Amino acid sequence: QRYEQAIGGQDAIDALTSYRAKATFTIPGMAGTIESWRKEPHKTLSITHFPRIGVLKKGFDGETRWVQTPAGTFTDSSPREIAELEREADAYSPSKIREFFESLKLHPKAWLSGRDVYVIEGKPAKGPTEKLFFDVENGLLLRWDMARRQQERRTVFVKMHLDDYKEVGGVKVPFKFRLAFEQFNLIMKLDEVEHNVAIDDAMFKKP
Repeated sequence: QRYEQAIGGQDAIDALTSYRAKATFTIPGMAGTIESWRKEPHKTLSITHFPRIGVLKKGFDGETRWVQTPAGTFTDSSPREIAELEREADAYSPSKIREFFESLKLHPKAWLSGRDVYVIEGKPAKGPTEKLFFDVENGLLLRWDMARRQQERRTVFVKMHLDDYKEVGGVKVPFKFRLAFEQFNLIMKLDEVEHNVAIDDAMFKKP
């Protein structure tokens, strides 16, 4: 509840029906761009441009999860994959994060980058537990320790740091993300964010 109040309040959150965002990302030796769309309930699309590699598209039309690479298109609609995709989409937008966990547990306070934080452990319906770190002073989400599964189906743990919150249409959005993987960091910065934009459902369908 404190987090929901911090980003703008429940009424402002409930008023969000869609968004469109543009971002740039950097990883060691590479930089690129990402454009993403979301439409309630749970329709998502992201288009990532990798220099020298090509374009990666990932979509979810509410029933089917699909990925299109330069080598072709495939579908994966397993319950765990869909649940992870939904939580991943909400990590990049102000939403009701707690809906994606079956249970939540409060841990003792911790210290993160010079800030006192509340530590919340969340147990999703499928997959390992995750932890969220909320700023004690302002209530904002500062880090989300996620469990994600790679293509070879092994689980990897990612620490996502959120920073540079700005207000967009009455709701605060983090404009900077640092995803700390085991071997490297991915930095993403939002350049544009629009809320409640008109989006055709056909955008989310598998090509």
